[in-house]
Amino acid sequence: MSSAPELKNLIRHIDSQPVEVIDEEVMTARQPAADREEMNRYVVVEIGALHLAIAIDDLAEVGPLPTITALPNLPAWILGIVNIRSEIVSIVDFVGFLGMSGRAICNGNRFAILRHKKQKIGLRLDRIIGTVNKAVSEKQLLEPVDRNSLHAGLVTSGLLVGKKLYYILSVKRFLSASRLVDYNNTGK
Repeated sequence: MSSAPELKNLIRHIDSQPVEVIDEEVMTARQPAADREEMNRYVVVEIGALHLAIAIDDLAEVGPLPTITALPNLPAWILGIVNIRSEIVSIVDFVGFLGMSGRAICNGNRFAILRHKKQKIGLRLDRIIGTVNKAVSEKQLLEPVDRNSLHAGLVTSGLLVGKKLYYILSVKRFLSASRLVDYNNTGK
């Protein structure tokens, strides 16, 4: 059975925790607005020679890639489907989708499930580098790309992580891209 002094110390420790939280809130409120800049979390990945940053809020899951079941009559960049916790998800070769010939092909055994509203699509990944927490001001705007290219608008900014530039993928734009949504009418 605990002695009274031990119990008193335990209670004092528990009571001191909310005070620390309140003090931190007060200190945060006193900081200038510039010091309280919004932070975003990203998962940084490699797909072939492409380096991408994907907002964690746009991800349903990342992990080891299950066996892909190929389906007939699909564009080459749709690798097939996988079963993730009883949900069937299409897996896309993102470099192939972009039509980036000359880039290394992705043969990785990792995946990221992108989501926007109720729509989900999986990307095959070579590597999951890790997560980063970056301020909005750390985004680097990219030079405008050819408006007719497939990737116009899918990546408009980037993040420097170490000495590498990771392109921030606009999941909303990717999942609503006409080539993805209606691949039968937009060409394979």
